[in-house]
Amino acid sequence: MTRSTARAVLAVVTSLALASCTGGTPTSTPAAPTEADVVAWLDQVCGAVGGTTKAMAGEPSIDLSDPAKLKAGLSGWLTTQITAADRSVNDLKALEDGPHPKAKELVGAVENSTGEFKAVLSDTRSKIDSSSDATAVVTAFTELMTKAAAFENTGADVRKRFEDSGLAEPMKKAGKCEELPR
Repeated sequence: MTRSTARAVLAVVTSLALASCTGGTPTSTPAAPTEADVVAWLDQVCGAVGGTTKAMAGEPSIDLSDPAKLKAGLSGWLTTQITAADRSVNDLKALEDGPHPKAKELVGAVENSTGEFKAVLSDTRSKIDSSSDATAVVTAFTELMTKAAAFENTGADVRKRFEDSGLAEPMKKAGKCEELPR
């Protein structure tokens, strides 16, 4: 074997060894996401949030003439809200690896806000379910309304985080984002 042949064999063996260390395939940089990818992702994120928003738009069944119906109506309404919030959080988890560099952070902010609100709803439902009279039920629901006011700006704050991350224009193109209340 000549020296030039030996070098060629060594080069081939070295390149094969290096290829086996990297999984045997050359590494490639993933394609940059297109605007359409980002818009589709945002549409899914806003769709996940939209379920909770729509559920919250409904009004509870309140029958003040019958304490048992009042309690059952409010508890049932809260159960619907909690279920919608759970669904939103679960749907959002699947979107954390979106095509935006801050996808996990942004989706995480939405998940956290939704989770915090769900906790308030769950706490209120527990208070209502354990209430022994109509006054306690109304008091628990009134507390919920007071606590809900603290969340009033949360949606706007989250939207601003998305917009500040360069997503203002893509959000305008995502139909489900446009459907959300501002």
